[in-house]
Amino acid sequence: MGKRVFAHYMVAWPRGGPNASVDDYIAEFRDAQERGIDGFALNCGGWNRSEPLYRARVLKMYRAAEQFGNGFKLFVSADGKAQDELDDIVQSTAGLPAQLRVAGRSVVSAYALGGKNPARCEALIEQAKSLGVYFVPQFVPSTGEAEINGPVAREVATRCFAAQGYFYFGAAGAPDSLARSVKNLSASLKSAGKLFMASVTPYYRGLPNGTNYRAFETNGFSGMATEWLSAIHSNTDWVQIVTWNDWAESTYVAPISSNTRAQVYNPRFGALLNHRAYLDASRYFIEWFKSGAAPEINQDKFYYFYRLHPVGVGVGIGASFGSFIAPRSHTRLTEKVHVTLFLTGPATLAIGQGNTCTVHDLPAGVSEVTAPSMPGVPRFTLTRNGSTIAEKKGEEPIRKDDFSGAFNYFSGSWDPNDV
Repeated sequence: MGKRVFAHYMVAWPRGGPNASVDDYIAEFRDAQERGIDGFALNCGGWNRSEPLYRARVLKMYRAAEQFGNGFKLFVSADGKAQDELDDIVQSTAGLPAQLRVAGRSVVSAYALGGKNPARCEALIEQAKSLGVYFVPQFVPSTGEAEINGPVAREVATRCFAAQGYFYFGAAGAPDSLARSVKNLSASLKSAGKLFMASVTPYYRGLPNGTNYRAFETNGFSGMATEWLSAIHSNTDWVQIVTWNDWAESTYVAPISSNTRAQVYNPRFGALLNHRAYLDASRYFIEWFKSGAAPEINQDKFYYFYRLHPVGVGVGIGASFGSFIAPRSHTRLTEKVHVTLFLTGPATLAIGQGNTCTVHDLPAGVSEVTAPSMPGVPRFTLTRNGSTIAEKKGEEPIRKDDFSGAFNYFSGSWDPNDV
């Protein structure tokens, strides 16, 4: 079966807009596959009876994937009311060329299977069994969103008795906690003979104008790297990047139409900041996950991540900044510029801001460094043996009192292939 990497795709919000075309979807498939992603898990909050738009979009995506070819696969992840129509989901997609299959059986997943009703969850697992699919759902354990320890991981494995595996959505948690949950789940599910699909997440921050306005600090790419390493060292079967395009919770890695910010799908999401560096930096870990060995670094590259304003501005977590209020968070959101580097040999990185400069002497390999966040445009200079390898300015300035970034991360990169 082999290691596979997928991305969680919100069918409700295609990057190409409400009327996304086959060509729009193909462009997304290409962006994903170029980074090593094997397919999309199609999150559907409804289906034909409840919200027929979902079924119509999914079938268009399957047509697009067939036209795209190249082995890019799709499978439905039933959410909400879509779980009432598992039979039609299977009937509609099972025979399509782009459908992901394991041992000849169509793969189907789910998010929050059965909601908070364990009996409903069990009944849906039994229904999936009767439909003959390869079922890898996510369901909420008895402890809810809390970190999954050994006993809870064994509970999950037991509840998977009639399913083929389990998908851990993660996302809403601190990276170290999510990584420990992956380790515990991987051990228990392997002991039970079940497939395990772990998750990795770039960053999570709900919409300021919604009911889920909370954030989980990831320290630039550092948190995502921690989750990748947990999946790698736990020998997880599959990984799902959570998410490709959840514009509402800022977990998206999909490239947008700008290297700074853009409005995507609906103005209610605000101006979305570029997250492409999370996707590009993940390419190294995707290769490692699939091959079982850390890839050789053949080119110097670096990726930077920062918020567009100094977060603290002398005030604590959850405080208000004029008319703007910080998201709920268990930890203080960082006031730093974060840089992740992939180096072919020892080098020096200087991070300049205003009249200050932070210098880091770094070894070959992967490194993560920080500098205090200050108003102005961050400047990055990479040198080796007295010669300049790269000079780059951040595409967005850090501002003193502009909160239009809404505590989201902005990301950018230096890659010699893009110069």
